[in-house]
Amino acid sequence: MPSIQRLSPEVSSQIAAGEVVERPASMLKELIENSLDAGASRIEVEVAQAGKKSLRVSDDGHGMEPEDCARSLERHATSKISSLADLDRLGTFGFRGEALFAVAAVSRLSLASSQRGAAAGWKVEAAAGRILSSGPAPAAPGTTVEARDLFFNTPARLKFLKSDSYEKGRLISVLEEAALANPEVHFSCKSEGRKALLFAAERSPDPVESRLRRAAAVLGPDLSDGLIPAVAERPGLKLCLFLSPPERPSASRYFQFWLLNRRPIASRLLQQALYRAYEEHRLAGKHPVCVGHLELCPDSFDVNVHPGKREVRFKSDRDIFEVVSGLARSALLKAQRAGALWAGAPAAPALEVREAPPAYRGGPAAALEPFLGLQTVPSQALAAPESAPAWFTPPYRYLGQIEKSYLLFEAAGGLFMLDQHAAAERILFEKLMAEIEEGPARAQNLMLPLCVELPASAVPKVLSKKERLERLGFTVEPFGKTGLRVLAVPALIGKDSELKEVLHRLVDSLGDPVNAAQEARHDALATVACKAAVKAHDPLGPEQALRLLEDLKDCRDGSCCPHGRRAILAMNREELARRFQRPGAPPL
Repeated sequence: MPSIQRLSPEVSSQIAAGEVVERPASMLKELIENSLDAGASRIEVEVAQAGKKSLRVSDDGHGMEPEDCARSLERHATSKISSLADLDRLGTFGFRGEALFAVAAVSRLSLASSQRGAAAGWKVEAAAGRILSSGPAPAAPGTTVEARDLFFNTPARLKFLKSDSYEKGRLISVLEEAALANPEVHFSCKSEGRKALLFAAERSPDPVESRLRRAAAVLGPDLSDGLIPAVAERPGLKLCLFLSPPERPSASRYFQFWLLNRRPIASRLLQQALYRAYEEHRLAGKHPVCVGHLELCPDSFDVNVHPGKREVRFKSDRDIFEVVSGLARSALLKAQRAGALWAGAPAAPALEVREAPPAYRGGPAAALEPFLGLQTVPSQALAAPESAPAWFTPPYRYLGQIEKSYLLFEAAGGLFMLDQHAAAERILFEKLMAEIEEGPARAQNLMLPLCVELPASAVPKVLSKKERLERLGFTVEPFGKTGLRVLAVPALIGKDSELKEVLHRLVDSLGDPVNAAQEARHDALATVACKAAVKAHDPLGPEQALRLLEDLKDCRDGSCCPHGRRAILAMNREELARRFQRPGAPPL
């Protein structure tokens, strides 16, 4: 028997479909693109069980003739390509071709379509890639495609789908991106018969204003507040950016969208150009919010790198990078100057006298173990415990605070300095980690629940990790369609602004399927510890500094904070003598 054989049409069609239809969200993306290519001004989506049971997309586009309805479900059938040269001039997504075949290959599909003014429509039923029936249908203008029982004939793929809440989040992400790219189109979505999302069509005569309004509708009021518009046009290139002000960054990079000729894309090049523009303004651990619209000639980029057409290649990476980075930097500088002129001349800084804060913020004293009750004086020598770090060599004494950020100690004739924020962050992180290993972290109920606005696609991501959040000390529940209501938080968090930032970071750490569960937990705990720890420029007294040192020496790794930044810098007696060009350290 020959070892090489031709695959049957059923097997080859399912393999081909797997490259396009990975999950319900990828199927929805293809169907929405078909509707947009058909000139639809209204697209309605209905899903059941996050698209696994059924996904229905209806539009008011110009519809198809009966012959095209059946032909659109055939393999290698399309209306946009007639020759190889057409691949370099594509200006559409894929009008009723190829993608419908892929969807029909792994589901039970029903397609009904009618052209405007037609006396009757046409309906086609198919399953596993085979047409079961075809006949007349009511003359409802537009096209309706319904896919039921996704992956019913490939159960192995069905097992790899994630929870309904996660898959629903992916579906909403597709709708958000399509809505950003097409502000003049009305989008709505129902899930289990209930309205889940609605973006009314924007009718402003100014396209920039329409895009800005749609960006505000998708991002929500918190993230869209103060967005800076920037527009540029060159031969063969149009660029429109909406950027967050430097003083209003986000704790998550999840809120960055790039749209190329109305197609959502992921581009490392564009992301790097964005961060280059913000490098003079961006704080560590913060990210800009961005919605970027690019319009290029179809022959200046390639979208066929991957079957999902998410990745693109540009003919001139340098030109694209310079245009995006330059426009973003110019817009940020103009906004900064305008803000300075509006605010007037800066007033002289007032002297502020504050009491020394507790070492840990935001919760009851019993939960936080603040620097209270320690009777140690700066000159007192303490005995070194077993397995103590090398830098802990008694006697030691506290010398003072530098820049209200670094704590200086003397130990056995040498010096060592602590970064007070990094050291406190490490201590809190290990306390939280110990609590998690024993059981849920200590939490405090809020007297008034706090509402946090997020993009609609981020809410299911957070709720899908509800049990993990409860172990961290958070109790959350949905609030409306684009919000979360927080009922309890870790005992270490004390400010609403800190809580919002923590939740934004959790969208990244808990929603990233690449991260292992252990890595996501580490990042979430580090985020909570960072927001609760004593900050740089907070004044500390001798007792508080000594308590910080005492707690740090008990940590498993007191050399750095959980994010990897150095917490301690030591210099022994011999090193001090060498730096001052002495022959050796004098005897104690």
